[in-house]
Amino acid sequence: MPRLVLALALLGLSGPVFANEPYCEEPWFIRNLIFDRAGYCFSSPLGQAIFDNADCTGTDVVLSPRDREAVALIREMEDLLDCNMDTSVQTLSTLPELNQLRRFALLPIPVDAASGCIGYLGPELPLLVAPEAYGGPVMGTLTRESSILFDFLPENGWEFVTVYPNGWEGPPGPSGWVELGQQQPHCREIAG
Repeated sequence: MPRLVLALALLGLSGPVFANEPYCEEPWFIRNLIFDRAGYCFSSPLGQAIFDNADCTGTDVVLSPRDREAVALIREMEDLLDCNMDTSVQTLSTLPELNQLRRFALLPIPVDAASGCIGYLGPELPLLVAPEAYGGPVMGTLTRESSILFDFLPENGWEFVTVYPNGWEGPPGPSGWVELGQQQPHCREIAG
């Protein structure tokens, strides 16, 4: 996990991440969105505010093997970051960005540190709501010369990426699952 230590040092964080810091909000949101999709009924003020209990079925829900593994990995990351979410509040500071994840059929699993591709030199590729085996619509396109943020685990040769069409200086563009195979994409530079 030295990448996490380096990432936190670069961000100026020398100690554990406390409460509802953005670094804790993303894994908490994704983990609980997995439970929400399985029908979990939330009892905390935060869970009820973020996830609609209208279609919940209880607190003993069945997750797919992939989702069980995702939840376990996310909990490990939350422990590593020393996350202790305050679930008595009713919102998250990063909720507008996190809500974008609701559009995806397969939720990505966050990693402890991000990497990036500066100046992508490969072909244009579609960004999907899930790896192709799951099907679904195209969410955008990975274009040449874009920068790409990798901050989720790959799934069988597929990456969940955020594209920055105008480089890191501009706002983020589309996100989605893209098939890059098992190799690193061809880029002008690799960061992280």
